[in-house]
Amino acid sequence: MITVNGKQIEWEENLTVDRVLKTMNYSFPKIVVRVNGKVVEQKMWSAYKVPNDAEVQAHHLIAGG
Repeated sequence: MITVNGKQIEWEENLTVDRVLKTMNYSFPKIVVRVNGKVVEQKMWSAYKVPNDAEVQAHHLIAGG
């Protein structure tokens, strides 16, 4: 299992950040992702493997005025 923004989801082998975001239906254009406290750059999402028992935080950026 991994935890994504406080919600537990099943872990699977070779689980990437991209797959986690798709599983959670996160489709915002600007998202910051941390895995176990480490920021993962967007260009690495398709290659970055999320380990079992990881804590993932995904936050979308909002600008206002």
